[in-house]
Amino acid sequence: MRTVEPGHITDVVRTFLNVSSDEQPSKTSRSRSWDYCYNYFQDHAEPTQDLEMSCLQLGYYLASWGMLRGSTYLFAETNMQHYVKAVGVIEDFNPTMRAIDADSYLNAGVRKEILGAYKQLRKALVPDGITHVTLVGKVMLGVWGCLPSFDKYFRHGFGQLADKRGEKTAFNRVNDHSLILLGEFNGRHL
Repeated sequence: MRTVEPGHITDVVRTFLNVSSDEQPSKTSRSRSWDYCYNYFQDHAEPTQDLEMSCLQLGYYLASWGMLRGSTYLFAETNMQHYVKAVGVIEDFNPTMRAIDADSYLNAGVRKEILGAYKQLRKALVPDGITHVTLVGKVMLGVWGCLPSFDKYFRHGFGQLADKRGEKTAFNRVNDHSLILLGEFNGRHL
């Protein structure tokens, strides 16, 4: 992966959020849905204790981030009750996932935890055959802040930074290879 110039990532994020260097996004902007979801799950180590609120927080975050559009599985086939299993998985993985950040992706044990949580959330959220990488990535981003969303913007952006064979498509899935690349990239940009 290529290295980017200092400040470039911040500039891209500010452009995406449509704010200048001295501004913050509006308190009512869609981008703030992440803040509400993340803060809620950080404040609730046992989210099954208030299952209805936990499902609503997760569902609204996913809806505001585009995961309940048109003919998508979540929009067409589910309601709030659908998130009950996912909230259980979140609670099960809370003790370890809350401490994970990109600076620890090079640790094999951490990658194993991430991939384990990913697999369990995938099982809880979508049946086999349904596209999952963006959805599960967004859940892990919104709840623990431990993984990028792996959506089309993320994949495109990191695809542009590829400089070796296999890096351009590495972010089409969450696996050891993509996590190692992210860990290395993070290490160069701290």
